[in-house]
Amino acid sequence: MTTPLDERGFSVMPSQDLLADIAFYTQELDLKLLSIYPSGNARYAELSGMGLSLLLDTDYRGEPGRLLIKTELAAHKPVVSPSGTEIVWQQIRPEHAQSLDSHCAEICTLRGSPWATGSAGTHIRDLIPSRLGGGLIASHIRIPNGGPVADRVHYHTTEFQLVICIQGWISLAYEDQGDPIILKPGDCVLQPPHIRHKVLETSNGLEVIEISTPSEHVSAIDNDLHLPMSRVNTHRLFHGQRFCHFQQSGAQWKPHRVPGFAAADTGVMQASVGVAGASLLKASGTVRTYSTQHSANALFSYVLAGSIRINKQLLVAGDAFTLPPGVAYTVGDISTDLAMLELSLPGAFDSTF
Repeated sequence: MTTPLDERGFSVMPSQDLLADIAFYTQELDLKLLSIYPSGNARYAELSGMGLSLLLDTDYRGEPGRLLIKTELAAHKPVVSPSGTEIVWQQIRPEHAQSLDSHCAEICTLRGSPWATGSAGTHIRDLIPSRLGGGLIASHIRIPNGGPVADRVHYHTTEFQLVICIQGWISLAYEDQGDPIILKPGDCVLQPPHIRHKVLETSNGLEVIEISTPSEHVSAIDNDLHLPMSRVNTHRLFHGQRFCHFQQSGAQWKPHRVPGFAAADTGVMQASVGVAGASLLKASGTVRTYSTQHSANALFSYVLAGSIRINKQLLVAGDAFTLPPGVAYTVGDISTDLAMLELSLPGAFDSTF
């Protein structure tokens, strides 16, 4: 049975004993009581938490219904509220980052990939349409009209998540990371699993790329934590990973594994404890067309500026490509102003010229 929603998106639930229901939801489910009204003779209560927003209504005569709570923890036995609402838990078993069921060569061009309309006026396009069997998602997100963002403190149940700014700027606040940070073009952050964060403000014409594994995960609201916060704990681990903020202005460039490129390590591989690595690449010297291959679990690249030919297709700024392991491909026509983002899930690299 479908639970009705009010105009704000709260699930409306019947209540025969408001005080008993409030005690149940706050003590058994650890929800936060937001309001109770009218104050003289309360008939309604609003609660939130566990991904739920509930309105308990003593005047509502609908069926008690059933609530499904998704959790990464071991599932509980179903329980029933004093007014008869059944609460059922479902354990989420996210696919491990290394479990990529589908490998294929994919080229996604800026001209050839459609934009979808997201929430709060965002535009989104998928840079890996196959998502490698559910193992990896890369989204190009743009916000034409910037300004303060009505975001809430939240976290993601990802195993890996990287955000890189490619145009404009974005202000974000992170748990235990002190004052807000501003990402400018070429800057990126590793968002460790479950780190609380909040988008504060963006410029007009903001563009970012968000890369996550697995491709499907939960975004959960934290109603108790307030961001930004003054506390700084750079040694804190979030599910084994550390927060990492890379600024392109301080990049140190070294020769890349294949000719024609210099690479700047973002520190993401170390901070994520080997889950994934990310580097910025730029053209370095003049080379002929050559053949190469890799043995990483996944290799994703996005052209930030300039142009490069992969096999027979010339790619320009805004284009992305994903290449399967163990398959030779040719690289050529590297423009002098080429700049790229390269993300890899671990594996050794081999080149043949």
